[in-house]
Amino acid sequence: MDTAFWRSIATNNFQLPAQYTIEELIPELLHQLGAEDPELRDYYIYTTLEHWILHGLCSEQLLREMITQLLANMTQGLETEGDNTVLLRSFSALTLSDILKYDNAQHFLKGDEVHAILEQGISYFMREQDLRGYEVGKGWVHALAHAGDLLAVLARNRHIGGAELKRILTALAEKVTVPTSYAYLTLEEERMALVVIAALTRNLIHPSFWSWWCRPMAQIEEQLHWENTVRFAQAPDIYAYHNTKMFLHSLYFQLTLAGYKLAGAQELIDAIIKTLNQLDPGFFSVEVLKIIDPDIKTDRLR
Repeated sequence: MDTAFWRSIATNNFQLPAQYTIEELIPELLHQLGAEDPELRDYYIYTTLEHWILHGLCSEQLLREMITQLLANMTQGLETEGDNTVLLRSFSALTLSDILKYDNAQHFLKGDEVHAILEQGISYFMREQDLRGYEVGKGWVHALAHAGDLLAVLARNRHIGGAELKRILTALAEKVTVPTSYAYLTLEEERMALVVIAALTRNLIHPSFWSWWCRPMAQIEEQLHWENTVRFAQAPDIYAYHNTKMFLHSLYFQLTLAGYKLAGAQELIDAIIKTLNQLDPGFFSVEVLKIIDPDIKTDRLR
């Protein structure tokens, strides 16, 4: 089927053509999740799948078959960076998150099925190397954001307990600190912060966990100092520092500005503040003003 065919479905409120069944069209849709044409992929292929899944038009058997294919898609070309296989992986993760949303409402998956998705979802999240956000000519790539969406939806699943939530959160903290050739520029950090919020809503994490959870992010400062100009000239290390700070900033402001009333939220906020202070090269002190005015009386500003 060509773009015109899928456009006709999307622009007709995703109505199924009379001469086709969903079972006939789903395999082609899953394959086209990796289409290089951003209009086709974003607005016709993915949105059709999303609509059919969330509106209950796919049988449970078909959804299970889709899960198998989507998980397979998420391994295609995984060891490469910079090629177009990332589009298939990224949008497969996003589509899988829609199936999990449907399960969170309809409860059709068994515990072992959800745990299998969790294992492969975390593996994909940690192994994905292509972290581009938006690419001119290709549109949204957003593998990290889409993998984060999948983990966030999993965090809300009834089959995921405290131990599994800690595994998700630990993977998140490890991922943001990894040296990389990409800086977070297209709200990846906001989407990943939502994973933490989703975990908090379950009320299964002891407040003492958060100080421990922040440790690998605080250790970025130990590996990278402002005085170490040679190390600072290495983009992967700088991006790890930048990405870690952006993630913590996003999580802090989501927790505080949204006004969440969640058990453990204050302990998490306190841990974030402590970590950001450890990462700070000196800007979180009034003494920094002496850089621009050595004679300023900072004691009057406190």
